[in-house]
Amino acid sequence: MPGPKTIRLVAAGLAVLSAAVLARGIYQIIPMGDPLPRSEVVGELNGPALASYSRVAIQRFGERQLLTGQLLVTAKDIEGLAQAPVLDTQVPALKERLQKQRVRLAQAGAITTLAHGQGDLALTMLQTGRSTTDTRNLIYGGRGTGVFELLASISGDTGVTLIGAPGGEPLYLITSTLRSPGEGDQPAAWDTLRSDDLGATWTYDPDVTLGVPQLHTAFLTDRLAIALENHESGVRLLHSCDGAKRWSATLLKEQVWPDSAAFERKFAETAERDRKAYGPEQLGYGWSLYPLDDTRAVGWSWRTRVRPEGQDGPELIETRRFEVQFQEGASPAFRITPDVTRVPTQDTHALLTRDQPVFETEGDAIYQLDKTGMSWVKRSRSPDVRGAASWIGQAWFGRNAWVIKTYAEQLFSGNEYTKTYFYSRDKGRSWRPFQLSHEQERGLLGLDQTGDALLSLAERNGKTVIQRYPLD
Repeated sequence: MPGPKTIRLVAAGLAVLSAAVLARGIYQIIPMGDPLPRSEVVGELNGPALASYSRVAIQRFGERQLLTGQLLVTAKDIEGLAQAPVLDTQVPALKERLQKQRVRLAQAGAITTLAHGQGDLALTMLQTGRSTTDTRNLIYGGRGTGVFELLASISGDTGVTLIGAPGGEPLYLITSTLRSPGEGDQPAAWDTLRSDDLGATWTYDPDVTLGVPQLHTAFLTDRLAIALENHESGVRLLHSCDGAKRWSATLLKEQVWPDSAAFERKFAETAERDRKAYGPEQLGYGWSLYPLDDTRAVGWSWRTRVRPEGQDGPELIETRRFEVQFQEGASPAFRITPDVTRVPTQDTHALLTRDQPVFETEGDAIYQLDKTGMSWVKRSRSPDVRGAASWIGQAWFGRNAWVIKTYAEQLFSGNEYTKTYFYSRDKGRSWRPFQLSHEQERGLLGLDQTGDALLSLAERNGKTVIQRYPLD
């Protein structure tokens, strides 16, 4: 039996160890870096303020900047909304809904003269009982002066998507109302408006077929568009030569994995044999697609072994690259390269334009697409955070700076992770941590056009202003 002295020594050792663990845990939760020291208001939204919960996106087409966000309309917003077109009456489903609401209000005595069609129907409905319940998508436009003018608004709870041809002419505004569920080989179509003047005016286009389930949609020219689609028959490559009106579909597995039938039979036999050791296994396929130039695209596909939840993640079996050449009046020409190196997964939310640099992140790694060599180059990795490995949750890449938002486990994390922002001025060779407040993070738009500073929205005196935070 240990004596009193031994017990005291053990107790002292445990106390020191506990103090060290506690100190390390506290050290890990202390934020790294300092707040960005300088800021300036560089612009404002000349219209209603966006909702604090709104997910805001900014896209650039040459000198034109387009910003989209949401607003839950109240009475004080009506005057501002009236300064720009309310697009609802151009969309058949929204117009029909407005007409039914108008009739109900007229019958109830809420409106009189407008029951017979005089005036702006969509704006009138905002001015009546719907004004406190309507969620609107706002489209703002700017030209580098800092001021964003309200170009248009349209109803919709789930947001809108902007897709543009190179240079932004034309632009397509995909709404949240389904026009057609898809017929034959044609994908589903969502009500879409078109602009040929960089968003200044919009007209309903009943022929364009855009929106989910299309993935990674991109225009190589104003007429040639490409996309992936998760179809019941398998993943399909879609391409259109008439500006996204009619699409032709190619089953990608037949092109990229012509050996799939034989491989899958053998895989099933092996999986059945190993069921007791590993549980049920499945074969999975992943896909990506990127525009290269005005006639070509490149993508990758990877086979994985997927085991039951709780075991290791999917095991990569093989990756193949497919290059596609498009020519009007002919089927796409494929060139397949087997057994290429592992590639990052494509960001499902990224909106690609043909001529922009392409970056992807996976785990702690940053990759850039070498369009000439059609390969991925690892450019950098995220730094450790207080001695713990980090992974990248979001990233922004500009000409003069890169910014990443990272997460890292901490000693007392539970279900929480340490969140840290870093920026780099030398393309990821070195990183500097910094802090953003909750308000700055909530309004974060990303890097400005020069790539030297972060932009964030803030509300000042009922206006939404754009603040610029230099990265220095």
